[in-house]
Amino acid sequence: MKKLSLSIKSILRYILIFAAMAFSLFPVYWMVLTAFKRSQDWFSWPPIFIPQSITLDSFIGGGYEVYKTASLIDVAPYLRNSIVIGLATAAISTLISAFTAYSISRFRTGGINFVNWILSMRMLPPIVVAIPIYVLFQAFNLINTWLALILIYLIFTTSFSTWVLIAFFNDIPRELDEGAYIDGCSPLKAFIKVILPVSLPGIAAVFTLSLLTCWSEFLLALVLTSNQAAQTLPVYIGRYITGFQIAWGPISAAGIVSMLPVTIFSFIMLRYIITGLTLGAVKG
Repeated sequence: MKKLSLSIKSILRYILIFAAMAFSLFPVYWMVLTAFKRSQDWFSWPPIFIPQSITLDSFIGGGYEVYKTASLIDVAPYLRNSIVIGLATAAISTLISAFTAYSISRFRTGGINFVNWILSMRMLPPIVVAIPIYVLFQAFNLINTWLALILIYLIFTTSFSTWVLIAFFNDIPRELDEGAYIDGCSPLKAFIKVILPVSLPGIAAVFTLSLLTCWSEFLLALVLTSNQAAQTLPVYIGRYITGFQIAWGPISAAGIVSMLPVTIFSFIMLRYIITGLTLGAVKG
């Protein structure tokens, strides 16, 4: 009877896991499906879950009577902007937050009030600062530049990264620092040569999370950029939504292009993300 009870629990557990996965992955499936559908099938009823024929019109442009779109070759400048801005922001944010978090963790720099200020910056909605930031950046001729987006993204990503790394560094035994000091290392040298190699999972985690934050941000990129010189992929995808129509096929095709780079990168870094966030969340 006990074995039967355990078997039923296992079956229910797998059913719940499968249901959760299906619920989570269905929007991705529907996006991919819509990207390869013909335009007349976008709004068909009942919905077409397995199309009889597929088309690449959403990727190569044209092919529609109503939804005239450009080829996704046009996405290249926006993809470049997203990659440059995302990687630059993630790298700078991770570097700043690593030194800041280590300083707070080991030397209590700024105290608890500074930590609270860091958390409050993360909770600030971007819409609150959009107009003041636009006016300020316009005065410095930073509108429609990579630097504008990198600077504003640093405000939001660095605060969260610092908060995560504070908990992570708190879990690293202080004996490692003390051993390095005994060997003649300065605090900076001890951090770089001893603590930093041990904290690579946490560093990788905050780097990836910062990159994902920048990659998906839309509002500030829309406000601070006006053409393809600095506009990112979310803004490019938004061009298919107008007052007259929503081109679901091209939106889905552009969504696939936008999703693939960060998905592949996240899978590569998945082991480090899980390790970093877990170690940073568990108090030993």
